[in-house]
Amino acid sequence: MGSKPAITREAILSVAYERAQREGMASLGIRTIANECGVAIGTIYNYFPDKASLVTEVVARFWHAAIEEAGVLTQAEERSEGSEGTLMVYCRCLAQGLTESLDRFQASWLREAANLDARSLKRSREAEEECFRSICEGIARHIEGDTAIRARAREEFETEQLANFIWKGMFASIKMGDPSCKTLFTLLEMALYD
Repeated sequence: MGSKPAITREAILSVAYERAQREGMASLGIRTIANECGVAIGTIYNYFPDKASLVTEVVARFWHAAIEEAGVLTQAEERSEGSEGTLMVYCRCLAQGLTESLDRFQASWLREAANLDARSLKRSREAEEECFRSICEGIARHIEGDTAIRARAREEFETEQLANFIWKGMFASIKMGDPSCKTLFTLLEMALYD
């Protein structure tokens, strides 16, 4: 019997990612990915000890592509630069850019992620949090740099906690079909500005 062709971890991940884009995350299975890669199931396990590990890597790649490769953060920075009320301009640009980027991917990914098994869900959330850290840092920078925010608001809110709250609110709004985050942004404007 001839030996199976050598394959890299990256190649396996690319096949899994492409499959998830075409058919959703529920289609990811070790046996299925092994067949598509033309390798034995054990070869996949050499790189990914279980399905949860593979799914986690696919989710991390999804967020990297949706946020970093699409240039969402850079575009939001550029659009908000020199604006009055830079926090709100930045957040609106960020929400718009993220929504446009996510529209290019299967919209079902966000919903499917919530239906993963407990182990995959936990690991996927950790991968998401890693990707979201840079978003929260950008929001925090704009909170600090926005001179229009009332002094009282600055006294009441810690920058990092407020940035995290804003991001989670934005993400929830986008997932629920409100890409403009209208309610959240209106409440923020009322709470932070004169």
